[in-house]
Amino acid sequence: KLLDGKFDKAGGDINGRVTVNSSTIRIIGTDDWPGLSIRKKNGEEVRIEASNTTETLLDISYRDTENKRLNTFIIPRKSGTAMTVGEYGIGIAASPIKTEDIAKDWSTRFVVTPGEPGVANSLPWGVGVHIAENAYGCVLHYNPSSKTLRTCSTGKAGAVLTSIHTVYSAANTTKDSNGNLKAASPIVKVFAEHIETNDEAEGVTMQKLGIGHYLIKGVVGFNADGVWGINNGFVIPQDHNGKNMVLIDYKVRPDGDIEVFVFHQQNADLPERFQNKRIKHFDKDGNPVYYENYEPCDVPESRWIDMRVEMPPNSIYNLKQAEAERLAKEEAERQAEEAKNAEIEAEEDI
Repeated sequence: KLLDGKFDKAGGDINGRVTVNSSTIRIIGTDDWPGLSIRKKNGEEVRIEASNTTETLLDISYRDTENKRLNTFIIPRKSGTAMTVGEYGIGIAASPIKTEDIAKDWSTRFVVTPGEPGVANSLPWGVGVHIAENAYGCVLHYNPSSKTLRTCSTGKAGAVLTSIHTVYSAANTTKDSNGNLKAASPIVKVFAEHIETNDEAEGVTMQKLGIGHYLIKGVVGFNADGVWGINNGFVIPQDHNGKNMVLIDYKVRPDGDIEVFVFHQQNADLPERFQNKRIKHFDKDGNPVYYENYEPCDVPESRWIDMRVEMPPNSIYNLKQAEAERLAKEEAERQAEEAKNAEIEAEEDI
């Protein structure tokens, strides 16, 4: 009876506000910009408005008591599916997936790999992004432990991931004593009286046993991958003509420590002006005394010998890496469990 004469099935007007559960709902706007206002008791409101522009479908804004926009969310006028937080690894810490599964869900997304020791053609622990087009894609992958960036090719057909390449950077290369860029990890630079190491060779020490006789301790021989080729893990300093300034001999002890023996190389077969004449000391009359060819000598001053060594599993760096990967794996598993529980709770609430 309250609606008699005011509203019928053919239409009509309802004047004033309609109050629902102490919140006020209003129909607002014009024919070109109709909208709905949901107002709180304090006068602040949320407006949902249909835009009259060709670019915008809906304009959702939060306004203060003076009708000033505080926040605005625009829904564009085009087809698509809205994403939720967590889809494609966006907005949350992504759950880890195996390397072989990256290309199975063919999409552009962020990924986390847990590391799969012993699995061929797999990525180590790390984070990355898979960029996909219709048939082919690539993965950019970063390992925070080794600070190493890798690239991989992917293919939609067969969901394959191939061609894993390591990108050279300051983290995995070194400039040798001759200024050439070479693969690093782990590196020991042997100077006349001391050594310098990179992060992966942390903990290596040197004992000087005599003139040109050095003992490199805390290693397990030379790096086994043979990247430095026939030099067997050494780079010898050279002069400006590319001739070695010293000769090197070595002995790997049973415990893995490396004895290094250094000898002067005069390059006596060259014309005298091109020979490597190195002053050993000055006699009592102030005349220079030179090293004999092949005489034991220290590493030349301001130069060094590069050594690429193998580190034991319990080295400082390897222990740090193992601990970092363990913590990262535990965190990834925790987040995956939380996400799973959240999904279960959401299903129970439906």
